[in-house]
Amino acid sequence: MLEAIPTRVFDMVGKIQVHLKSSYGAKLPLHRHGEGTQSLAVLMLFQAFAAANLAEFYASESMPILALEEPEAHLHPSAIRSLGTFLETMTGQVLVSSHSGDLVSRVPVTALRRLYKKNGESRVGRIDLTTLTDKEKRYFDYHVRVTKGANLFARCWLLVEGLSEFWLLRHVASLMGADVDEKNFAIIEFSQGGGPAPFIKAAKALGIEWFVVADGDDAGKGYIDKAMDCLDPDEEQSQHMFQLQSRDLEHEFWHNGYRSFIENMVSDKSKREILTKTADDEIGKAKQLIKEAVKQAGGKPSFAEALADEIKERGVESIPQTVRDIVARVVQLAGG
Repeated sequence: MLEAIPTRVFDMVGKIQVHLKSSYGAKLPLHRHGEGTQSLAVLMLFQAFAAANLAEFYASESMPILALEEPEAHLHPSAIRSLGTFLETMTGQVLVSSHSGDLVSRVPVTALRRLYKKNGESRVGRIDLTTLTDKEKRYFDYHVRVTKGANLFARCWLLVEGLSEFWLLRHVASLMGADVDEKNFAIIEFSQGGGPAPFIKAAKALGIEWFVVADGDDAGKGYIDKAMDCLDPDEEQSQHMFQLQSRDLEHEFWHNGYRSFIENMVSDKSKREILTKTADDEIGKAKQLIKEAVKQAGGKPSFAEALADEIKERGVESIPQTVRDIVARVVQLAGG
């Protein structure tokens, strides 16, 4: 049997004299470049070989098949993203195994296959053309695939409404010894992504576990209702979603021992103004003080960091039980 291309990539590199010209005009032989550049050069040689020889030596229905294992190795992130685009243009069928969120971010979602295990059985997850509507696909691409491709490797998605939950739950999980990377789950905000439904549908198709956390207001109830529509007959609501009793996550901490801490983040002047305006309105008072505390902290990420520092001082036991239960459930779903 004759092999047109050696099975070892660098055997091919050793047999050819290729000089790559830099933007400054300097030419360097291929072996003087890094392994990443050499790998890309071999891919281009394969493409050139297929284009030049396929039509001449093979039947018209013939199609080359190229299998690549982690082609992102040794490449700069920008080069990895360019590689994803290049692979789409290659002749024939290209099969790629990868652990790179950057590479995945440049692959059409319908071309992705996610290998996972469930009940000890290996399965293949995929998003086909009917999984998401065009609008849902745009939400999914923007919030996950294109911008946060690494989330596709997580075992569970914690779906939250906004920035407060994203930052607070991230810090809380870390303090509980359940760092998102270590326990292999991702936190995804959905309020600007058409609600939780697009992400639940994608997660279920890809074999990713999911859990929704919603605020305790009418909007939160609406999100829970949308999430319930995605449940299979054998799935229980309590196992995949939770609606806070409090207005939002900041109020959950306010009502569970952190009122004085949040109040002390507000300047005396602003506090006097709020107390005067709200008078006997305890609900309005809490809402305004929390809003002002977040503002004076410098925004929700900074507020979350300040609250995390306070939790660290008080101990993990000071975290509201509902919040601890949320993190524990997500870790369980992620297999931690």
